[in-house]
Amino acid sequence: MRSLIILISVLFFVSLVFAEEPKPFGLILGKTTENEAISILQKEGGRIINTAYRIIKGDITNPNIKAVEFKRLPIENLIKARTWFYQGTLFEIVYFFPISMNKDEFYVLYKQLESKYGKPAKYVKPWLADGLALWKFKDIEVKITAPWVSDEMYLNYKHVPFSKKAEQSDKEILKQETSKPKKGF
Repeated sequence: MRSLIILISVLFFVSLVFAEEPKPFGLILGKTTENEAISILQKEGGRIINTAYRIIKGDITNPNIKAVEFKRLPIENLIKARTWFYQGTLFEIVYFFPISMNKDEFYVLYKQLESKYGKPAKYVKPWLADGLALWKFKDIEVKITAPWVSDEMYLNYKHVPFSKKAEQSDKEILKQETSKPKKGF
């Protein structure tokens, strides 16, 4: 009996570790370059509506982290998609969707992702709290966030190691910019 439990545990762990990581539109987070991502998303019908460097604080931006926003991607009810690049490599995609007060859209999206990826690692029902569903893969996290008081919800695909590098880059740029002597004093 004990060996059966160990075997089941090992198989479950192996299935989590070796589960195929999500690749929205065939994009590979942590590998796809900015030019490749733009080309793929434009072929899917996406139109660029905005580009910018990530704002760290006030008017301090990080030139290592760039956002490119798209409209018209073929996803039902999509408002826009924001792609994030760290040093030219895709590390995060954020899809923006409208959401009603009863949060029905959260449940529809949740069911679609649950059928594709299985039960999430974390789940919080969007009732008197921010809704959350989180799936974890080797290097990728997929998360639905439905703020309790909002008319938008978000679906994030994030490459965790690259995200940590981007956050570290933010800290370094902020330290560098705030340690400069102020002019005019």
